[in-house]
Amino acid sequence: MPIMQSTAEALESCRRNFGVAPRKIGWWDKHRYLRMPTPAWLDPDDGLQQLFLQQDLLLREGRIVWAHLVQANSLLFVPGPNDHPAVVIYSTDGFYDDRPEELAHIAKALYAAKGQEQSDPDMQAFSTMLASEIAREMRLPVPRSLTGNTAVFCTEVLVARRHLQYAVLRWSQFPLLIHPSTSSTMILPSRYWAPEVLAAVQRR
Repeated sequence: MPIMQSTAEALESCRRNFGVAPRKIGWWDKHRYLRMPTPAWLDPDDGLQQLFLQQDLLLREGRIVWAHLVQANSLLFVPGPNDHPAVVIYSTDGFYDDRPEELAHIAKALYAAKGQEQSDPDMQAFSTMLASEIAREMRLPVPRSLTGNTAVFCTEVLVARRHLQYAVLRWSQFPLLIHPSTSSTMILPSRYWAPEVLAAVQRR
């Protein structure tokens, strides 16, 4: 279930909290809170490495949209010292600003296909990718059979515990920073979340 039957107003509140692009970010905030350190476990050729080259762009100029969790490393659901990856979906279409529950339905359908034989080659790609749990797919278009006429993308994201309230993944829906010039994305740090979103997390 999504964390809230939210509205575009909640998303707009997150956007106002973070500020209008291009954002001026102080050195302390950038290096001590906003900027994610590269995990020791991350291989040099891992697709997530691009995030650490692009995160300054995302912080300065990124657009905030709703994302919904498809699956995540199980270690993120309990306290721990390390950051870990997750698979999420999001859309650049404003249709979802006031309909994040639609993303929840799509995420559920994708997860249901995990490891299952699919007659649709596009769905088979998702089935294989989700079952492997190590393949990195960045900005992979979700089949239109699930999304209708809207563009929805599936991507790998690194979940930074410093950006989560309580440093544990306790929800499935959250604001995400995206930018058209990169396939990398990052979760909007919870310091900038709308009060409605924070309240929903506290009720979990």
